[in-house]
Amino acid sequence: MRTIAIINLKGGVAKTTTAINMSIILSELHQKRVLLVDNDIQANASKFFNLHDYDKNGIENVFRNERVATKELIERTSYENMDMIPTNMNLDNAVSELMQEEGDQIGKLKKALKEVESEYDYCLIDCPPSIAMNVLNAIVAADDIIIPIKLDKHALDGMEELIDVIDELVTYNKNLENIMCLPVMTMKDEFVLAGEKLLRESNYRVFDTNIRYSVKVIGSTFQSCVGITEYSPRCSAAKDYKGLVEEYLRLVKDGE
Repeated sequence: MRTIAIINLKGGVAKTTTAINMSIILSELHQKRVLLVDNDIQANASKFFNLHDYDKNGIENVFRNERVATKELIERTSYENMDMIPTNMNLDNAVSELMQEEGDQIGKLKKALKEVESEYDYCLIDCPPSIAMNVLNAIVAADDIIIPIKLDKHALDGMEELIDVIDELVTYNKNLENIMCLPVMTMKDEFVLAGEKLLRESNYRVFDTNIRYSVKVIGSTFQSCVGITEYSPRCSAAKDYKGLVEEYLRLVKDGE
């Protein structure tokens, strides 16, 4: 199982949208077995798949001392090849408690995912805009990190800090291979184009694929369990997310 953590210190940069649509495209169009992990207290991915529930276990159990078997946290989605570990507001308390623990604080998620690695081809982790303990766990568990970046004046804000954190954790994650920036919500605007030029001239690795801005993406968020490739298959963002997955699979040498 190859694990992808989707991270940025900024909010509103399409992390959840990217995690959801990459997961759906991998499972539906490429017939990969996919596990999506909602690691964000906002639980937007869980709500999207109608799996937000305070009465069930979720990702917060991974970070608590009373460990639950990972397979008991997994819920089926409406997609045949795609499962999910959901979350809710209890994640906040779990992360706070984890910070007070002694011993292994940043390897819990990696250990939990190892229990089910034979069941899936890909695991995608949707992370909040922070470097809290649950995000550090995602970095340690990841084979690849995707950083969605909205191309504006502040596009690279926080990047240096995030890369520094990732570099510090490499000691705990020998499997980390790729750290890739993903331009999102792009358009033919002089300031956006200037931001993209700045990004591509930086020292950061950047996908060739851009995710273009589309109002259809906003509309798709109101359709539970329906990815952009189903909601509006001809829109620019749907084509771009399909292109992104194809580029990613080539990157990791798992293309069809």
